Amino acid sequence: MHYSLLPLLLLLCTTLSAQDDVAIYLTNPSFEDIPRVSEPPRGWTDCGFPGESAVDVQPEPHREFDVFKTAFHQNTYLGMVVRDNDTYERVSQQMSNPMVAGQCYELRVHLAKSDVYRSQSRLTDAQVNYDTPAKLQIRGGFGNCDLGAIIGKSPLIDNVDWQEYTFKLEPEEDYTHIVLEAYYNTPILFPYNGNVLVDNIQPLTPVACDLTDEAPTPEIITGTQPEKTTEPSLTRAARKPSSRPSAAPSKPAGPTVKLGQTEGQLRVGQVFAIEDIKFKANSAELERESEEALAEIANFLRANADVVVEIGGHASYRAGPVFAERISEARAVTVIEYLSDLNVGGTRMTPRGYGRNRPVCIEDTPECNERNQRVEVKIVRMRESR
Repeated sequence: MHYSLLPLLLLLCTTLSAQDDVAIYLTNPSFEDIPRVSEPPRGWTDCGFPGESAVDVQPEPHREFDVFKTAFHQNTYLGMVVRDNDTYERVSQQMSNPMVAGQCYELRVHLAKSDVYRSQSRLTDAQVNYDTPAKLQIRGGFGNCDLGAIIGKSPLIDNVDWQEYTFKLEPEEDYTHIVLEAYYNTPILFPYNGNVLVDNIQPLTPVACDLTDEAPTPEIITGTQPEKTTEPSLTRAARKPSSRPSAAPSKPAGPTVKLGQTEGQLRVGQVFAIEDIKFKANSAELERESEEALAEIANFLRANADVVVEIGGHASYRAGPVFAERISEARAVTVIEYLSDLNVGGTRMTPRGYGRNRPVCIEDTPECNERNQRVEVKIVRMRESR
């Protein structure tokens, strides 16, 4: 009887081993669809921030954003932006079969930047050009818009011609979904308006994990440079001004202030963690023990009348991604409503739900869970004082 199971076990082992060598395919990897703005191409799910517009299928015929670039492959491609209010765009889909943890994959994709991508600034409401270079990040996940670990990052995409970039992905879990995410240059001094264009993703091909001559550097992904032409400087000159004004002297650092658990400078981009604001379970209703922390925020805003802030809500790492996005934003809105009742101008505060995407700890303990369910106050603008 035991010997009769041997062929079955051998077949099972062979099948599992063969899965390591199977290429992974994506639906609509060239982003072909009817050109349009604020709607993902077929086969892809938009995973942007609540209240923000979705990704674009470019080049859109009405030129709403003045993007004219021709697709590298077939007719259309994906346009994604990063914004000056610290929001950025991403899409996801289920792969043809899961990645295998510990197995490396090679992914090739054509990337570019549009010199023109006009839209409205989220901070000033003015029409601006989202032309600053951004990156493409790749995440794994276990459902549409489930944000797992970052498994690949490109360099800044500042080329306006299509170039092929090669990502080497090394997942630590058996991810079933892939997420493409536009992101800022790092480290981030402050958010900005930029874009990245994506086209012609090739299947994820299993490769050996040690096929490199250098130590692995996740931040650096190789990009294939175009062949040299007789006028190499002409292309670069077309997308970069021939001269730049000298840099303005840096502004003196702002005064140091304390709010919540954080002591930091009074400057744009400073984030103050407020861990003493409590909500009822699975609710945006405040607990009475939050009054002291909320009064501290109100006093801070009264004492600094030139400051405009973002009230950021953060959810438990245990929460599902969709519920976490909703509850974190609802809690941020509740905080703003409470502060408005304390005669703090509501126009100086904007809500933002971060979901579970920025945990301060990942231990499966009640203490860690409580720390992640926090509120943060971020300075997003300093009004001119007179």
